[in-house]
Amino acid sequence: MSFNAATLRKVAEAGIRRASTLASGANAQQAAGKIAAKLEPVIYTGKVVAEVGKQVYHAEKLAPPALATLAEAQTVATNLVQAVRSGAFKKWSNQDLVKGSILAGEALTFFLLGEIVGRRSLIGYDV
Repeated sequence: MSFNAATLRKVAEAGIRRASTLASGANAQQAAGKIAAKLEPVIYTGKVVAEVGKQVYHAEKLAPPALATLAEAQTVATNLVQAVRSGAFKKWSNQDLVKGSILAGEALTFFLLGEIVGRRSLIGYDV
């Protein structure tokens, strides 16, 4: 069953009728009216976000990672953990350490930027 604006409007109107018959007074009808009024912009915004997401997905030629890529990442991570546990990292050259530090810093930066965007706040959480 596809939900378009007309279908959701009918559902909201049916909810208004049920709310008005179950609860006496204008409060229930006012609450249902507010919900119905906010329903259409939410649907519109959802459709816009989905369409923009599709366009970005196609424009950037995004695709889920292949299983071989995931297996390779797991192998690299396992080797890194083993090197740290065995102390083999002490034999790495300075150039390798600098490259690793830069990559770790980039990963941390992208994580923190994602947190800031997700929270929509630079400092702390909006409560």
